[in-house]
Amino acid sequence: MLNLSRKTGVLRCTRGAETRTVFWEQGEVVFARSNSVRDNLGCFLVRRGLISEDQNAESARRITPDTRHGKVLVRLGFITTEQLWWAVKNQVLEIVYALFQWTSGYFEFVEGPVESREKITLAVPTTKIVMEGIRRLDEWNKFSTRIRDAGMLLEPVPGKVPGVGREQDASPEERKILTLVNGVRSVGDISRLSGQGEFETYAALYEAMQAGEIRERGA
Repeated sequence: MLNLSRKTGVLRCTRGAETRTVFWEQGEVVFARSNSVRDNLGCFLVRRGLISEDQNAESARRITPDTRHGKVLVRLGFITTEQLWWAVKNQVLEIVYALFQWTSGYFEFVEGPVESREKITLAVPTTKIVMEGIRRLDEWNKFSTRIRDAGMLLEPVPGKVPGVGREQDASPEERKILTLVNGVRSVGDISRLSGQGEFETYAALYEAMQAGEIRERGA
């Protein structure tokens, strides 16, 4: 509705103590924020393997009211300017995609000019974001039929090479994820170490389980 009406303003979605704020200009999503620590830029970069926990903590200590975290990370040489642009845009998309999994909560749209000091904004059509959000929701429901939670331990099936020998072999990114399956690491560990993102990790693990290449430890 906001897209079709070409609305400009701020959409606030609240569930318990969690708030996600989506900024709109002329019917297009341009930015999003979350008050959850897990969604901040530093944690996103750690999950993607671009910085370490120590680098995240060190850079966070240097943030000032006039200096954003991303600028500090670039200044310290922990990431490049190009990596910062990529990270901010994908961090924003993850914040928006997560809203598709909410089954309860409240929303409020405040129409009017958007005051934002963000220099990095999205350039993705809102209709594309909506379609991808719906696709991811369907996929998450599918993943949950095989992967119960992030604490689940997975191991290779003896005699199988994960990602190889299928009708279509796994991509290099998927193979990187599957090489981390060793019977000791949890799904959450694999997701953090792969640097590929939570959704991409679950997708690769699900396909490998379906193909009989990996299994729950002790199964």
